[in-house]
Amino acid sequence: MRIPPYYRRPGWQRFFAGVVIGGLVGWAFFLFQFGDVHEELVIEINKQRLQIEEQEEQIEVLRSEERKRNEENEQKLTIQEIDLQFTNEEKAKLNELALYELKQQAEGEVKFLNGKNIESVVEGKDLIKKAVENKVYDVGDKEYRLDIVEMHIYSTLELHMKIVQPEVPES
Repeated sequence: MRIPPYYRRPGWQRFFAGVVIGGLVGWAFFLFQFGDVHEELVIEINKQRLQIEEQEEQIEVLRSEERKRNEENEQKLTIQEIDLQFTNEEKAKLNELALYELKQQAEGEVKFLNGKNIESVVEGKDLIKKAVENKVYDVGDKEYRLDIVEMHIYSTLELHMKIVQPEVPES
């Protein structure tokens, strides 16, 4: 069997030449369009990548600020310091050393509250008051009691106390 000799007829030659040229033009058009679309997509992806990086940096800044605020708020919500003051220091006529010892012993009774949650301290303020008032403090050879006059609870626990000498029963 033999292939017909179409290459000798000018009509067929034009047809095949048109198919080849059309194929080449179509391929060139495809490459141009694909390159153009690909370039636009690459530019868009780069813009989005930059935008994502900026937003991630902003998120990190906001998270660090939030952490700082949480730490500050947590410190505000706990007892940071305990301050004891005597309302009748002058009337009690105690020397500095006796006052210091009395203050240290009273602080020993409430120092476990340092770092505690303010809410739990407020709930237990009656227990704190009873713990301080029901104890007899030995300073030198004398005994003293403390009565809480005022109690302020915030990040600093302030106790304003009155020094009382317990009455000695006569025997």
